[in-house]
Amino acid sequence: MPGIYVVIAAAGTGARCCGAIPKQFRIVAGRSVLEHAVRLFLPFPCVSGILCVIPDGFRGVYDGVLRGCGDSRLLQPIFGGASRFSSVKRGLDHLSELFTPDVVLIHDAARAFCPEPVIDRVLEAIRSPGALAVVPVIPSIDAVRISGNPTDKSQVNLVQTPQAFNFKLIHGLYNRLEEAPEFSDDASLCDAAGVRVTIVDGHKSNKKITFPEDLEMTNFRTGFGIDAHRFSTDPTRGLFLMGIRIDEHLGLEGHSDADVGIHSLVDAILGALGAGDIGVHFPSTDPTWKSADSKIFLRYCRDLLNQRCSTINNIDVTIVCETPKITNHSSSMKREVSRCLDICEDIINIKGKTTEGMGFTDHREGIVVYSIVTISG
Repeated sequence: MPGIYVVIAAAGTGARCCGAIPKQFRIVAGRSVLEHAVRLFLPFPCVSGILCVIPDGFRGVYDGVLRGCGDSRLLQPIFGGASRFSSVKRGLDHLSELFTPDVVLIHDAARAFCPEPVIDRVLEAIRSPGALAVVPVIPSIDAVRISGNPTDKSQVNLVQTPQAFNFKLIHGLYNRLEEAPEFSDDASLCDAAGVRVTIVDGHKSNKKITFPEDLEMTNFRTGFGIDAHRFSTDPTRGLFLMGIRIDEHLGLEGHSDADVGIHSLVDAILGALGAGDIGVHFPSTDPTWKSADSKIFLRYCRDLLNQRCSTINNIDVTIVCETPKITNHSSSMKREVSRCLDICEDIINIKGKTTEGMGFTDHREGIVVYSIVTISG
């Protein structure tokens, strides 16, 4: 099958980083580093298949940490070799045996948080007429010395992945060599062969996880959201709460579907991003949002997070009401929020509370929801 395929180099043992458990299997923001890397490519319909090259002896670990990624384009993994070069070569050989790829993207699993726009630029460039190799780079912000001699940093680019290639070209270059320790990345083979390499903009957040401190998510920001809606007197209005419909209960008043839970969560995400509140992005004076499904607002936040190269680390939601009983629905709510934001359910917490006989919630006049969201990046 022709098309665009991805090889994810994940066969290292991570000796500089994590000891017994390779870094690609460590959990960050609710998912393994490797699953984060795989999911980078799932939003792109043009990608026909994704192949992970993993260390020998870790198939069981791989199956455990990739259990939540059910996309049919994720191929069965293969074991790598003693070096990155040999591991990538095995990946290319394996793809050539199964398919007839036109293009291959080679990506390091350790760059687990590559922003979507970087992949967009790489794909756009490799599909341009005559393009054979594409590499994302960022400029050096530090002073540079080469062999002890100062060098103009404006002439220095730092190379990232994914790198994209005409499949026949890069596979042929790999087959010419048994081992190539002097080549620090895949595009270096093209440079040595005199093949023109196209440069596109990378991003500073596309950082490679190398040392233990790289696994510690820094630059945390927290957002707080609160929203309250009164119960409607319209018996035909259904109750929407955290993305699900609770048919047996009277609904809430509001301009959209009045999902007080999602509105609170949206405000928390926007607060963490420093992007105003829900009324700024979806004003109640706009007829577009009349009776709108509030999950639209949550998906909008997902896209905004991707644009800002930010990752949700934790969500904690408290729903205050006498009725309905939240524990009966919290699992379904978590599942729906997970789908809308494309995040792991394990980092979402939704709980119900009452006010012990005090206030409008106890009098069953309405529902109030509090949300806290932590993001990084």
